[in-house]
Amino acid sequence: MSPARTRGVDARPKPWALLSAFLLVLFVLFLAAFAVAERGLTPKLGIDLQGGTRVTLIPKGQPDEADLRLAQEIIRDRVDGLGVAGTTVVIEGSNIVLTVPGEDSSQARDLGTTSQLSIRPVLQTQPVAPGDVEPVPAEKGDREAVAKEVEEAKELRQGDPATLTETFATFRCPDRDVLAGFDDPALALIACGEGAKYILGPVPLLNGEPEDGTRLDGQQIVKDSVGSSFSQQAGQNEVSFRFNAGPGQQGSATWSRLTQENLQKQVAILLDGSVISAPVVQGVTPVGSATSITGDFSIDEAASLAANLRYGALPISFEDPNVDNVPASLGLASLQAGMLAGAIGMLLVLVYSVVYYRILGVLAFISLGFAFLLTYVMLVLLGYTVDYSLDLAGIAGLVIGIGMTADSYVVFFERIKDELREGHRFRSSVPRAWKSASRTIVTGNMVSIIGAVILYWLASGEVRGFAFTLGLTTVMDVFVAFTVTWPLVYIASTKPMFAHAWANGMGRMESLRASAASQRREGEKESDAEGDGRRGSVSATVRGPGAGAPSGAPSLLLDRPLPSTGAAGTDDRPAPGDRAATDEEEGR
Repeated sequence: MSPARTRGVDARPKPWALLSAFLLVLFVLFLAAFAVAERGLTPKLGIDLQGGTRVTLIPKGQPDEADLRLAQEIIRDRVDGLGVAGTTVVIEGSNIVLTVPGEDSSQARDLGTTSQLSIRPVLQTQPVAPGDVEPVPAEKGDREAVAKEVEEAKELRQGDPATLTETFATFRCPDRDVLAGFDDPALALIACGEGAKYILGPVPLLNGEPEDGTRLDGQQIVKDSVGSSFSQQAGQNEVSFRFNAGPGQQGSATWSRLTQENLQKQVAILLDGSVISAPVVQGVTPVGSATSITGDFSIDEAASLAANLRYGALPISFEDPNVDNVPASLGLASLQAGMLAGAIGMLLVLVYSVVYYRILGVLAFISLGFAFLLTYVMLVLLGYTVDYSLDLAGIAGLVIGIGMTADSYVVFFERIKDELREGHRFRSSVPRAWKSASRTIVTGNMVSIIGAVILYWLASGEVRGFAFTLGLTTVMDVFVAFTVTWPLVYIASTKPMFAHAWANGMGRMESLRASAASQRREGEKESDAEGDGRRGSVSATVRGPGAGAPSGAPSLLLDRPLPSTGAAGTDDRPAPGDRAATDEEEGR
């Protein structure tokens, strides 16, 4: 009698539990997307899909690579601080290129400002009529011409205050300041801004510094103290900040001394050589206290200025940015082309699946639809949580991901064919096939995920968008294969309808299965026959008259097979209640 089967943990598949888990995850993601989305369940789009602005920052002079990369990192920090969603910052040659989705490029223009804050006492001021500016002949991008203009501007606008007074009356403000970021802080300066032109004294030295020592500028500002708000008292937007006052730090003490020396006088605050505010000092600022800049600027301009001060000055100066706008109509055409490519890919997968796998192919297409739905809601969620913007390269990654997801289903179905070819029935072939196919699916997709991660890490710009969506669709492929595809196909295998060739598209494999099963039965019969021939027999001989026997004794010969016995002498024939497991039982 065979030993009783142990009844431990039920190892049978639980398809409905897996499907319920998937639907729960999908429901939670939808709720999260609804909670954070601002425009419904619509992912954020990049510049090439919704239109936007491309800003090219051209450095003045010849910056080295280290300064260029440092400037790129600072601008990226400013992007994060301003919340300019979907903006990319890349280095192209010796230029820095920003792409900003949307029609408003004002924030993108401000991101490239050098934001070198300096403070100078006002020696003389004179109003300037609107539009009274001097054109600068040097064209942007002509580095040699710009360098020449910078040297000429230094000779004209910097020097001794008495010398500058002689030319001050006839000086006309330039239409763009080529001297921004290149002025000598130890010399007086003619600067413009706020509807006036100024003669400004040198930048004050920090307390205790020698003549060639460090001077008061934006480097002494405590970054966490910078903020923008609306001042009810002044009735204007303001930007507040505080100079450092820690051990060995003289920023706040120097500012306090400057306000004391210039009480009831103007002090100009310059940003990249342009006067942004020239308030009259009404009182001495105590050491460690905050300072506010008020002016006729909007809330967005105040936030931009605060971000520039908070994230520091760029190591290089740029000319006025070149701005190219991508029309929204062009972006819409790209979006429609990407959606058409995705639709064609889905349609081809459906046709292929139905032709080769019939109704099983429909189940695979349903799984593919769930994978796309899950990926879509993830893109929406990421767009409003980490500011991810879907671009045209990202759509390419999604389309390729569709093919890779379909490939997982092909691996599974082809493994079912292998099991049928070995003689198993369709119902037992499905779990057997999934056991090996699941390992292949995980291994193959892990290779794709690793490649996508490395590509995302090493690449920049649009290539990163492609790598991101490729990796995301690959992860969704594995998740859906285990929680949707496998349960659906297993449930289908328990239905008699799917065992027919017209339903599973495996008619040829079914004939091979029947042939393999027939050959296996024939082999078992031959084995049984050979076993019967090898069984032992017992002979007993009683001899009659002849040699070695008494005369007249009868003779009897017995020769018959006896049942074989086990080691313990028991009969090893199957007991009535003992039988081999069927294919259906193996599949449970």
